[in-house]
Amino acid sequence: MDQALSLWFLLGWIGGDSCNLIGSFLADQLPLQTYTAVYYVSADLVMLTLYFYYKFKKRPPRLSVPINSVLLFVMGTVCVVPLLSSAGPVAARPEVFQGRTLLSVEPGNKPFTRQEVIGFVIGSVSSVLYLLSRLPQIRTNFLRKSTEGISYSLFALVMLGNTLYGTSVLLKNPEVGQSEGSYLLHHLPWLVGSLGVLLLDTVISVQFLLYRNHAAATSTAVAEREPLLPS
Repeated sequence: MDQALSLWFLLGWIGGDSCNLIGSFLADQLPLQTYTAVYYVSADLVMLTLYFYYKFKKRPPRLSVPINSVLLFVMGTVCVVPLLSSAGPVAARPEVFQGRTLLSVEPGNKPFTRQEVIGFVIGSVSSVLYLLSRLPQIRTNFLRKSTEGISYSLFALVMLGNTLYGTSVLLKNPEVGQSEGSYLLHHLPWLVGSLGVLLLDTVISVQFLLYRNHAAATSTAVAEREPLLPS
């Protein structure tokens, strides 16, 4: 039986969430964004563990050891890197990064520190991984002409979460003395990641509607080919 869930979808998802966590911490994003990123990474690791468990459960049990070791290593790396960054010496005055024209700001706007620029870049990588992660799943659904085996509740809750996530960031008031343009620029990768994925998840939702009748027709055809009486 072909697999309904794309592995590249899961890997891209967990990669995006990991970069989201590190980028949110370094770029000094809202606390809610950081806490949400921690939960996302934890949930992704559970989902990835279940994927490999059901994929390899009929194989020799020795495979579970390296798989669990890799997952624990990834979890430990994601959790420890932000802590190590915060343990460094705190400068009396943050150094303003002047190298990029794109991130330069006008007087009165909040400038980017070097740490925030690094977080901004990691957050941008996160948004790209989020967007790319949906493409393999959309392709898998298209090739199978079916969404059977995939829980729509997963995508429905993700869409709801991304909607509330992006809305909460947009509704947050900028800091004192910071313009709205500067505020949006500091949060741009996270807005692109949440609202962009929302559009792609809408495409997957459309696939659920399109292929629902196809799956029902296939099931009916299979049932009609089965003999009425056992041979």
